[in-house]
Amino acid sequence: MPDQGTKQTPTFFTSPMLAMGSAVSGESGLRINETATRARAGLLNIISALTMFTLYVSPEIDPILYIAPYVIFDMTMAATFGLTPLSPSGLLGTALTMKSSPVWKPIQPKRFAWSLGALMGIACLVFRLMELPDIWLFSVLGACFMLTWLEAVLGFCVGCWMYNKLFGCEPCQPA
Repeated sequence: MPDQGTKQTPTFFTSPMLAMGSAVSGESGLRINETATRARAGLLNIISALTMFTLYVSPEIDPILYIAPYVIFDMTMAATFGLTPLSPSGLLGTALTMKSSPVWKPIQPKRFAWSLGALMGIACLVFRLMELPDIWLFSVLGACFMLTWLEAVLGFCVGCWMYNKLFGCEPCQPA
C-alpha cells in the first residue's frame, strides 16, 4: 500500500519487540503508524470524557485514582517503547487499524507529545491527592479531552507541533 512514497504494511508488533517504531523502506530512522496513533487518541478521548462525566455526576467514585495511573502508565510506555506491546491503548488502537493504510510519521514528536501526556496524568493525580478543588482536575481533563480530540478527529497533534517549533523536525514539515 503506497503512502508518502513508501511501501510498508502495518504490523502489530515491532521488530525487535521493544523498538519504538517500525523501519519503513525509503525513510531514515524508525517511524510510527499515525493511523494507529489517531485511534489510540480516540480511545483516550473517550476515557477523558467518561472521567469528566463520572467526576461531575458521581464524584464519590473518584475516577482520578484509577484513571490517572492508567494514563501515566500508558503514556510512559508509549513514549518509551511505542504503541506495542506495553501501551494498553496503543495495543487496542493498533488492533483497530490493522486493515487500514498506515501513515508513517517520525517518532520523536510523538514521544515528546506522549511525555507531555504523562505529565498531565501526573498533574491530575497530584491535584487529587493534594485535594485541590475539582476545577483544577476539570481544567487538565478538559485540556486532555481537547488535545486527544484534535489528534483523533483532525489529525493535529499539539505536542508534535510544539516539538517542531521547539526543536525542529524536517520530516514534520508540511509538503
